[in-house]
Amino acid sequence: TGNVRWAFRTAGPIMQPPTSWEGRAYAGSGDGFVYCLEAATGKLLWRFDASPVARRIPVYGYLCSTWPVNSGVLIHDGAAYFAAGIIDYDGTYLYALNAKTGELKWVNEQSGWADPALRKGVSAQGNLTVANGRLCMAGGNIVSPAEYDLNTGAYLGRVPRDGSPESN
Repeated sequence: TGNVRWAFRTAGPIMQPPTSWEGRAYAGSGDGFVYCLEAATGKLLWRFDASPVARRIPVYGYLCSTWPVNSGVLIHDGAAYFAAGIIDYDGTYLYALNAKTGELKWVNEQSGWADPALRKGVSAQGNLTVANGRLCMAGGNIVSPAEYDLNTGAYLGRVPRDGSPESN
């Protein structure tokens, strides 16, 4: 019918469409959280705070976390993958959770600073996908695409040479 069956509010904008898997809906929000909802009712099943600290900034007219989850949520083999962050020098955080429980499997807190001296590396700039057994993400103009080990979250890409744009 096109009638609204339920609604769920977050404290920030949702930039990517929700992911549906096994009767659940997963959404990353500009508030820095990932939400897992019962798809039929909108009931909150779990939420995960992907921000290292609670800090809000204005972004295009919205008050958002400095580490929004704008990558969307990718479900692969029972794991929920997502990235939090805007720009590499503030840090980029890539996560894998148990998709049913929200329990943390691993986190990569280092790839935003693939070169710690420059504080340059991967920026969370787009959707995630799995290709050739690796987790891949659009990583901004310094390192893109960024590739990670699916099981550990280890960054498998190159280290930026001088911080100048050099994406493939």
